[in-house]
Amino acid sequence: MQDLPEADRIKIRRLAMQDFTFFLPTRVVFGCGKVRRVGEECRRLGGKKAFVITGTTATATSAGFAAMLESMREADLPFEVYDRIEHDPTLEAIEAGRQAALQCGADLIVAYGGGSPMDAGKAVAMFATNKGAVEEYLSVKKVFKLPGLPFLAIPTTAGSGSEVTAAMVIRDDERKQKTGLSHPLAFAKTAVIDPETHVSMPPAVTAATGMDALTHAIEAYTSKSHQPFSDAFCLQAIRLIGENLRRATGNGADLAARSRMAAASTLAGVGFTFASLGSVHGLAHAIGARFEVPHGVANALMLPYVMEASIIADMPRFRDIAAALGENISGLSLRDAAFAAVDAVNILKADLDIPRCLTDVGVRERALKDITEDALAYRLRPLAPRDFCRADFQRILNRAMGKP
Repeated sequence: MQDLPEADRIKIRRLAMQDFTFFLPTRVVFGCGKVRRVGEECRRLGGKKAFVITGTTATATSAGFAAMLESMREADLPFEVYDRIEHDPTLEAIEAGRQAALQCGADLIVAYGGGSPMDAGKAVAMFATNKGAVEEYLSVKKVFKLPGLPFLAIPTTAGSGSEVTAAMVIRDDERKQKTGLSHPLAFAKTAVIDPETHVSMPPAVTAATGMDALTHAIEAYTSKSHQPFSDAFCLQAIRLIGENLRRATGNGADLAARSRMAAASTLAGVGFTFASLGSVHGLAHAIGARFEVPHGVANALMLPYVMEASIIADMPRFRDIAAALGENISGLSLRDAAFAAVDAVNILKADLDIPRCLTDVGVRERALKDITEDALAYRLRPLAPRDFCRADFQRILNRAMGKP
């Protein structure tokens, strides 16, 4: 190839697979009862005092949380609990967590809960060692330069995949914005995934978080930055969700379904970490910040509308999604097979009783302009399969409002 003219070499390179880097710095410990090993895992990371972050909901009083704390006592590991994280951690909650972690002398951060406590755990771990206001990092006036405190994550929902990602979402109530922050130093050192801790999830939470994981897998699989490793993780996640989300929602005690959903969520988290998210998330963040719609519900609501508008950009990939969700695409044209993916998602949403339209969750028409502007500004929008313009987002939102 070196003997070829430069113009010919460029043409050949364009036909080659795009360059990529893949690594997974998080050690994953998976299995029923593994929450009782958290104390041992903390000691393995060299922790001498843990700062334990969890939510304000029933998670903090659950049997799994009690079992985790008992494992720390058995490991002779002192800890302090910080249980002030609501859905989507706020700037104030992160700053208060940083100060509390520093004041108690913690050298290890542990997060127990869904995506919000895990995002908060990552943020507190990083801000504990990097000086400056949280807002300065969200506005990119500052960047992380130092590794955070060691961080261990225990997910109790099957949705965010935050236990294996470098991303964290922080809510600014004053500006009515949710901003994503990501850095390679923010990965958890260890993720302990125990499906038994998922059994107490109510059906509505199971459904919404499961649809969150599905959105992650679909957006990553269709992103412009997809690569063979992320493809493998995402397609398997889509298959597992298609086969098990209804079961886990209908019978929360079904440990087989819970285990597969837990695995699917983690697989999707790895997938989007090494590919990308897209315009579903750009819209969902804006909707959630303005109307306090849970993230999984906002994603589930917007997913089929964005898919429908994106299909013409990459029909073969949407055909793959339809097949992974169990649709019989034999004999269908490429176009019909691709649109079968949208049908499958809509049927799944209906079975799970997920809201169909934005009006069902209180979104008002006068907010659509601001939601559009936020979606246009979303940092990952250029990596979506179709680079939507303002008019495209307006059409998508009108469809999601129930307009023809």
